[in-house]
Amino acid sequence: MGKRAEKDEKEFCASVWILTKSSPKKILLVHHKKFDMWLQPGGHVENNENPVETAIREVMEETGVDISFLKDRKERIDKDGTFLILPQFILEETIPEYKDQPQHFHTDIQYVVEVEETKLKHNPSESHDIRWFTNEEVKNIKIHEDTRRILIKLFDPINTIAISKS
Repeated sequence: MGKRAEKDEKEFCASVWILTKSSPKKILLVHHKKFDMWLQPGGHVENNENPVETAIREVMEETGVDISFLKDRKERIDKDGTFLILPQFILEETIPEYKDQPQHFHTDIQYVVEVEETKLKHNPSESHDIRWFTNEEVKNIKIHEDTRRILIKLFDPINTIAISKS
């Protein structure tokens, strides 16, 4: 984003948990440069975006995966209003001081989608790596506690919270 956060400022972000439709289920994670951990693709909500638009843009920039079908899940109320799709999770995260950035907070609006497993397009300016992980594989990688807890829910065999293109 480039903007310097103020101490204890709260910034809005949007991210996406991307699962495969196939069995065994896999989750798409990116290896974050700053945190040196695996997490879901996402980023800051820009001034001219709503969270759904941010989620679509960030996933495309970071992974090459097209989830633009999310924008079709809105409901027009009238000429002045639209219901956007509801996120599955909203998480407030403390972002520790880093270089010239003071401690601040992210309010992360998180969506869950299912897609066909597809070839990924790694963008080295965005992350160290990206890849699909099975439930067993995520147990052996470095992740935040909130990521671990969400992955338990997502890999639950009765999970029905993912939004699918079809």
